[in-house]
Amino acid sequence: MKRITVARLLLVFSAWMFALPATAQVHAHLKLWDRKYRYPRVNVVEFPGDVPQLASYDAVYGHGAMWENEWIGFRVYVDYRQSVDLYGKKHPQMELDSINFYSTPELMAQGFGEDILFVGPSVGAGSFRGYEDGAPVFVNPVKARGQRVLNEGPDTAVVEIYASDWQYKGRTLQFRQRFTAIRGHREVQVDVWLKGCTDEDVFATGVQKLERDNKGLMRKETGLVGSWGANVPDKENHPELVETLGIGLRVSRDNLLEVKEDALNYLCLLHPVHGHIRYWVAAASDMQEEGEAFHSATDWFRWLKRNL
Repeated sequence: MKRITVARLLLVFSAWMFALPATAQVHAHLKLWDRKYRYPRVNVVEFPGDVPQLASYDAVYGHGAMWENEWIGFRVYVDYRQSVDLYGKKHPQMELDSINFYSTPELMAQGFGEDILFVGPSVGAGSFRGYEDGAPVFVNPVKARGQRVLNEGPDTAVVEIYASDWQYKGRTLQFRQRFTAIRGHREVQVDVWLKGCTDEDVFATGVQKLERDNKGLMRKETGLVGSWGANVPDKENHPELVETLGIGLRVSRDNLLEVKEDALNYLCLLHPVHGHIRYWVAAASDMQEEGEAFHSATDWFRWLKRNL
């Protein structure tokens, strides 16, 4: 989470005047950074694999494609990390087309949400990884990587990320990952397609441990993992804003190899079946005030066991 500039703040209020219809329950977008503060929406963006990390990261407004349902927002970083980050909401409404993860204490006082997760080197909320020498590894190096929005909503929002010629364990893989948000569903379906791999290759995903008061859930027989706790998303600019949240993930049993934990994560080790992997990821923010809200690990883990 970063401090919003004056120009961005003006953009927020102008965009808010043209907010998405109240009937929309899911939404996705991808925008370019623009020094004139117009931030045009695009359908696809692609970078050569050797572009410096910050060059691609800062070229996209909000640093990656975004999607949301009524209760929670997501973004996936456009750089080599391809990490999934979270945005919490107080009220069930569409916000990301206006806020783009760039909230402020003033906007929060008006009822908007904010970035609620510090991902760092973890797997965040269901980020996809390779797995080498007992640890998750990024989808890197690659020849090129990109993002695209296949459907903006209002009933289904679909975002894809992809990478060509991923050098992984001596093979060259073609990687594609799709996030599908469906009206009325808190969980997001994640599909991964890998060309050039075998069904014996091992990959990883999972949920991160929260840095404060973390509580974890691991169900090895069903491929369900979860966490609940607190963290500080913007340690530099807003160390006073402590966010409490829950994350959950379940892997298709066909793809599940093992559930384990490391210092940062609750991990699911995966293998593809005919080049395909499927899992589901969900999240909840303690700031939510309406609807089916969650304010404890007990409530959140109960929902995960019943619904994910």
